[in-house]
Amino acid sequence: MSYHVIVNPHAAYGHAARVWPKIRRSMEHRGLEVNEYFTQGMMHATSIAVECIENGATTIACVGGDGTFNEVVNGLMQSRVDTRRLPELALIPVGTGSDLARTLNIPKDSEEAVATMVEGVAHDCDIGKVMFKDPLHQWVRYFANVFDMGLGGKVVRIANRMPKNTGGFLTFLISSLGALMTFRRMRLRIEADGRFLDEGLMWIVGAANGQYFGGGMHMAPMARADDGMLEILYVKDTSIFKFIVHVLGKVYDGKHLDYENVHHVTGKRVHIISEHPCLGEIDGEEEKAHEVVVSIIPGAVRIRVPKTAK
Repeated sequence: MSYHVIVNPHAAYGHAARVWPKIRRSMEHRGLEVNEYFTQGMMHATSIAVECIENGATTIACVGGDGTFNEVVNGLMQSRVDTRRLPELALIPVGTGSDLARTLNIPKDSEEAVATMVEGVAHDCDIGKVMFKDPLHQWVRYFANVFDMGLGGKVVRIANRMPKNTGGFLTFLISSLGALMTFRRMRLRIEADGRFLDEGLMWIVGAANGQYFGGGMHMAPMARADDGMLEILYVKDTSIFKFIVHVLGKVYDGKHLDYENVHHVTGKRVHIISEHPCLGEIDGEEEKAHEVVVSIIPGAVRIRVPKTAK
């Protein structure tokens, strides 16, 4: 059986490059034919995925983190417009955060992740679509895990410039604290499923398909990647001290949802408008726009997960 494997050698401060030979040996030991591709820069995984599809790939595996997998997903979604059958996806999580793997119960251990890729089941998973708009142009990007606007974009900007050898937990915790010291709340208007939801000075607005972000923060414990819905969460009307205590201090175990200034609704579409260009993050990658429209595409891709996770 032939696997097309897209490797981001720079993921997790070069950890992916170091463990890839072991992963390849594990795959070959199982009798798999391995076609490897190494990314060379931003969005290269997207073009590689498109090329793999054009060459008839039936399974594409990603060795990297959430950002690399996001690029691969964008390649699939770009190719989804024609009638060809899209390949199944497999994730071997070796990135800084690897948050989507937590939701899908894909093991962090590379040997166990390879076993999941071979022995697991292909599960239909939803994909989020974000239309970004500013006064001059608009563009589209897809996500498998989460999109958020506001503080999250500042956190990712800091995290992506930090050495990753501190690990996902410390990288995102330190980045979060640093972002809080300099972040200015943005005045945002939120509409959900065509109805006005809220408006005011917001810390963060998120639309989650997966449960985790930021290296293990349990942002949306109720989220399912296969229910055709987005979990929409936002934080407003609170001080920096209360944000640290009631949100950042409790988000790792999901208890931030008990705080009265954390708001949650479930929907299929969210429209966010900012009075100024606002930072956002999409599966750990930075974006910036005046306005976004986030929607969900049910069952858009098939991802190999453990049999017990289905």
